[in-house]
Amino acid sequence: MKIYCISWKDERWSADKETLKAINKMISNNNKIKSNFFNPEAILLYFMYCIGFVYHGFISFVRWIAKKIKR
Repeated sequence: MKIYCISWKDERWSADKETLKAINKMISNNNKIKSNFFNPEAILLYFMYCIGFVYHGFISFVRWIAKKIKR
């Protein structure tokens, strides 16, 4: 009989107030604020939404016409 035991070591790290302030300062310096008006990802996303809206509307219209013709 094989018995497997899975465990982990719980390590908690702590720091004093000065070290935490230094760490927070380094993190805030690394964050870049994007204030760019031209965002290509957002433009592409809206473009894809528009294509989906037009496609879905066209397909719905064709199905509606097909139902009217079948009657």
